Amino acid sequence: MKNKMSIGIFDSGIGGLTILKEIRKILPRENIIYYGDFKNNPYGIKTTSEIQKLSEFIVKFMIQNHCKVIIIACSLMTAASLEYLKNKYSIPIIGVVEGGVKAALLESKKKKIAYIANPFTVKTKIYENTYKKYSEDGSLYGIPCKKLCALIESGWENHPHRLEVLKKCLEKIPKDTDTLILGGTHYPLIKKDIRKFFSEKIVDSSRESVFELLNILISTDLFNKENKKGSVDFCINGDTTLLLNRLLEIFIEKFKNIFSVDF
Repeated sequence: MKNKMSIGIFDSGIGGLTILKEIRKILPRENIIYYGDFKNNPYGIKTTSEIQKLSEFIVKFMIQNHCKVIIIACSLMTAASLEYLKNKYSIPIIGVVEGGVKAALLESKKKKIAYIANPFTVKTKIYENTYKKYSEDGSLYGIPCKKLCALIESGWENHPHRLEVLKKCLEKIPKDTDTLILGGTHYPLIKKDIRKFFSEKIVDSSRESVFELLNILISTDLFNKENKKGSVDFCINGDTTLLLNRLLEIFIEKFKNIFSVDF
């Protein structure tokens, strides 16, 4: 049955684990395939065409492995590939930008919103273009944060100068900003530290993408109705060590199905 098919999540690294964690809380019966493309990371130095080709390969892999919905768990990959993939495939594909923008507009009283993201994402203006679809008022200000993802990937707590790097990024937020979008799926992992430098409202794009998934499952009646907890299969292109370390830090739940894929 199609209801028992999996939800596919893919990212260039560990950022998508924040989405996986939310799905396990909100939709525990769903089966999940998580694809981490560690081998081709970093994506930020690639061209749009290169990112689209890599993303399409992963989507084909997800379809072959019986996914019913796919989440691009990376703002950079969303910016480069979402519309390209949606135009080529009929399977529902969700990015991590639109939900965050819509939630920020609901949260913000002054419509003075900022977002932090990878420089590639900021350069594409995907957040600004999405903002204009839903509001003609206020402002949205993008802040490129070049080093944050790499520090989080390699173990945030291991870096003695991490708060200095974070402060340098966040001090660029305009003074009148009342809402900050975490425009990368890695950033919720350091939300407590972000709070040290920004006391206003924070929108987690990872969480918002799960609500978008929920709406798709409701409208298509594709909920997994089995009365048991769903499975999680990790398919890792590259070294699995990094994933294993982060799973221990982020989840109480223990995962057994971790597979190496080489493409």
